[in-house]
Order: sequence, then C-alpha cells, then structure tokens
Amino acid sequence: MMVRKIGLRLIPMVVIISIVFSMAAMAADGKWTQIQKAGKLVVGNCPEYPPFSFRNTNNKIEGFDTDFAKALGDVLGLETVMKDTAWEGLVAGMKKGDHDVIISCMSPEEANQASKSVNMSIPYYELREIIITRASEKNIKAKEDLSGKIIGVQTNSTSEVAVDSLKDMGIVAKDIRRYNRNSETMIDLKNGRVDAVIVGFAYAATTVKGNSDLKIINDPVMSLDVVVVMDHGEDELTRKINEAIKTVKSNGAFDKVHQKWLSL
Repeated sequence: MMVRKIGLRLIPMVVIISIVFSMAAMAADGKWTQIQKAGKLVVGNCPEYPPFSFRNTNNKIEGFDTDFAKALGDVLGLETVMKDTAWEGLVAGMKKGDHDVIISCMSPEEANQASKSVNMSIPYYELREIIITRASEKNIKAKEDLSGKIIGVQTNSTSEVAVDSLKDMGIVAKDIRRYNRNSETMIDLKNGRVDAVIVGFAYAATTVKGNSDLKIINDPVMSLDVVVVMDHGEDELTRKINEAIKTVKSNGAFDKVHQKWLSL
C-alpha cells in the first residue's frame, strides 16, 4: 500500500518535470525554429491605414501589408497569418508571443517609441509624410506655411515624428493636436478645428480620392523608412526576413504588390 501511495505521488511530479523540460526546450528554440515547426508566420497588423492595411467589405484584412507579408511567407515556405492588433499593442503583443513579427507600415522610430528592445529588418519602403488641408485653404502651399497653424496628427506614428521635426526646421505651429487615429484628424480637419493634417502619402492619396473637399500639399515634411519588426535577440529570424525581402525585391513580387496598392 505504501509503495502504491508513493507511486501516485510521483506521477504529478513526473508531469510537472515534463512540463518544465518542455517549456525549457521551447525557450531554447529561437523564434525562427518555432516558426518553422509551426509552418506559419503570424504577423501583427493594425488594419486601420489604407491602402497599407484595412478591412474590406467582407471584413477581411487586405492591403499592401497583407500581400507583402504573404510574398515573404512564400519565399520562406510558410503560411502567412495576419493578426488584427491595435496599433498601440503591436510591439507588446509580439513580446508576449501573440505574433511573430510586425508588418504594419512601421518605422524604426515608431518601433523604438514602443520599445528600445527590438530587432528590425532592412528597410523595404520609404514613406513620405505630407500635408492634407481643406480644398478651400489658400494660405498653405508648402510646409513652411504651417508656421502659426493648428496641425492634427495621429500619435505614436511616423507622422508624429514628422510633425515634431518641424521645429528643427524653424517651423513653429500654433498648436499640435494629437489623436488616436487618422480618421479622427480628418473629421476635425473637415470641421475646421485644425488647419492641416500630416499623414503618409499613400494614405493621403487614398483619403483625398474620395473627398473632394480635401487636397494634398505635395511638399514632404519628412521621409521615413518602413521595416519589419521582430523581438530583440531574434537574429536568425531577422536574417531570414532580410533574405526574403531581398528576394521579393529581386524576383518582381514586391513590384507587383507595390503596383497593386501604392502606385498612384
């Protein structure tokens, strides 16, 4: 009887030890090894920035980010899964393991705002930050004309980096109003609560196309690189992503995706 009781007590201990060793083995595997075993690349993405990413009429995520991510996945021999994530939670979610990488029109500056402890790919796109204003606006023809004006911008974005750089050019705004989403800046622009909004060129062109009361001032405030973001220390994954970026740039896949979504 005593032997049986001891045996029963040992069973939970064996299970616990097995779990601990399994977790240790997973931790020992780098993210790239885990991705290979899973056979899929889970991509964190915020679908609120057309034409880079948005939900279509069938509520599915589509846009440049999705097609670019799938092109990388094809090169890597992986299924690509897009995971809808709030912009503010992209880096934190990656660090928690909710997704493997971030492909969401993110610049190094934006990634570093969220965490200094990340890896980044080589740049795959250059994003120009430009001005949108009302079509009736006659006094804003270049970025220098933003002096003394009220500017709207989405916070924690490349556009915010661009707006904050204006003072270094000697351009001092009357006020900078920071919003959670670009859509909110557009509402206030249309209603006259801000004089101009700074956004990426592709987003600006998509927005103005459906709004005749808005116009683009095509004088870039700043140009910023766009990168794939990975967790700090995932050097093998970073190398694989970089190799895939170079491949899609050379085999025509990137040009095809660019022509579909970003050719204006």
